[in-house]
Amino acid sequence: MIGNDIVDLQLANTQSNWQRRGWLQKIFTIQEQQYILASEKIELLIWKFWSMKEAAYKAHQRRFNLPSRYNPQSFRCRPKGEVYVDNYSYKTVTETQNEYVYTIAMGSDIDYRSSVYDKPMNIHSKLKETITRKLNVDVSRICLTKDSNGIPIVNINQTAMQLPMSITHHGKYSAFVVSV
Repeated sequence: MIGNDIVDLQLANTQSNWQRRGWLQKIFTIQEQQYILASEKIELLIWKFWSMKEAAYKAHQRRFNLPSRYNPQSFRCRPKGEVYVDNYSYKTVTETQNEYVYTIAMGSDIDYRSSVYDKPMNIHSKLKETITRKLNVDVSRICLTKDSNGIPIVNINQTAMQLPMSITHHGKYSAFVVSV
């Protein structure tokens, strides 16, 4: 399974008060807080860990078809990119730019396509174009929907496919990842 998350750093810095009493403790484990407070780039590590947790949450939710229920402390991050929840681990790949932090989480090594966009656009159209190119399917036959747990599903010719994918957006950034 696969998940992704993006953080618009400018928006996060204006909307979030991570220095507020109890905020770090509510989101991060004691070990994660130690990594964060020892970092030379505290805010960047906060948003990297946040993004890792969110991406792993999406992958975990899809893996087990779970209803939405997010407890950030149950997702334990390691600085090198692993996220653990219960007895499962997720490998993450994080791209850090001056403007955003973008993470993809995977339950296993898989081939995927991903794109980040920095202006408003129809991310669903871009995802469909990628699927069209990779699977050689007419774009008009692709429909993106959600299941009863809010998990995105790809339908081709009105048949649901087990095509792992995830869409994320924050501020002026949006991104998708799809395993094809």
